[in-house]
Amino acid sequence: MSDLENTDISIRFMQYSDVPHISRAFQDAHWPKPNMLFESYLNEHQTKKRLIWVALYRGLFAGYVTLKWISEYQFFSNQLIPEIADLNVLPSYRNLGIGSCLLNQAEQAASTQCSSVGIGVGLYGGSDGGYGFAQRLYVKRGYIPDGKGVTYNYQYAIPHKQYPLDDDLILWFIKQL
Repeated sequence: MSDLENTDISIRFMQYSDVPHISRAFQDAHWPKPNMLFESYLNEHQTKKRLIWVALYRGLFAGYVTLKWISEYQFFSNQLIPEIADLNVLPSYRNLGIGSCLLNQAEQAASTQCSSVGIGVGLYGGSDGGYGFAQRLYVKRGYIPDGKGVTYNYQYAIPHKQYPLDDDLILWFIKQL
C-alpha cells in the first residue's frame, strides 16, 4: 500500500491544543520535548516563518515535521532553499509510511515557492536507530548531499578539529522538486 493510499494516516497543521499531548507522547517514548518547543514552532507558524504538521495514525499522534522558509544553515538561506526541519516519528510508529507522508506534505508546500528543498540529518545511530532511519529514508526519496560536508551548530566543520557526535553534527541534503 502506498503512503497516499494509507487511510490510517492523516496529516494536518498542528494546533495549540495539540501541544501537551505531543509533549507527553515524546516523554512517554523517553524522548523529552518540552511544550515550549512546540509553542515556539506554532508562533513561527503564525508569522509564516515555519509551517508545522502533525501526523495521526488511526487518530493517535504519531509524528510531526516543520518547514522553515529561511534556514539557519547559511548555504540554504543564501540559495533561498527552504529547510524541512525536525521530522520526528515516534519509535512505535516507524515503518508505517508516516515519515514519508510528512515529507510529502512538506515537499509539496515547498514546491509552491521553490524548485528545491533541503534537509539536515544527524550522523549517529543508537539503540533506537538514531538517525539511521532518516538517513535511509532521505536517500530513497531522492535527497543528495549538498557537497559542503558536515556542520556543527550550523558552522562548517574544520578538518582535524574534534566535534561531539550529537544532534548538532549535521550532514545536509537537497532534493529537486
